[in-house]
Amino acid sequence: MDSKLLEILACPRSKQPLKLGKGGHYLICESEQIAYPIIDGIPYLLESSAIPLQKIGIADMPAPDPDPSA
Repeated sequence: MDSKLLEILACPRSKQPLKLGKGGHYLICESEQIAYPIIDGIPYLLESSAIPLQKIGIADMPAPDPDPSA
């Protein structure tokens, strides 16, 4: 996913920024604990498409932020 696009996308529920999940299959909203699927490179940001993080599994949780001290 294009990093510039990721910078402007927001969760339709909370209006908070989204993070790309590991594997690039979901956009994660940490404040709502939900994920939006990315299918064929297109993010589906409809509230009806939201999936609770518990149903996705650990493999698609957001990647940790890089360590600034490294």
